[in-house]
Amino acid sequence: MRNHTVTHLLHAQLRSVLGQHVQQAGSLVAPDRFRFDFTHGSMLTQDEIDRIGENVNNLILANYPVMVLHKNYKDAVGDGAMALFGEKYGDVVRVIRTGWPDEKPVSMELCGGTHVTQTAEIGSLVIMSEGSVARACAVSKA
Repeated sequence: MRNHTVTHLLHAQLRSVLGQHVQQAGSLVAPDRFRFDFTHGSMLTQDEIDRIGENVNNLILANYPVMVLHKNYKDAVGDGAMALFGEKYGDVVRVIRTGWPDEKPVSMELCGGTHVTQTAEIGSLVIMSEGSVARACAVSKA
């Protein structure tokens, strides 16, 4: 639950620091660690990694509530919930909203996974590494 919830916070901060073009491209959520795959055109600088990690840890320490909402798909997306991977959704969707109820959410995504109820339950985020999972190769014929 902790690692699943922190993927949402990490995704939000990747988009905040690097730009709204960043999209989740997959993940591995295990009890003791997680991997978050995302689209971006270049390697992250150490400054970007540090800023993202600090921002996520500040969100964790703020102890925001993590709420599960059920909404009409169009209303959820209209309210700003991210729908990932081009998946097909039913009329009613499950939305994970992190943040104070009367303020703009720090994260809001359609998600069916398990989550903590307050961000402080996560503990902390330590970014261990960043790397590319795909390489491009140009080939020319002589």
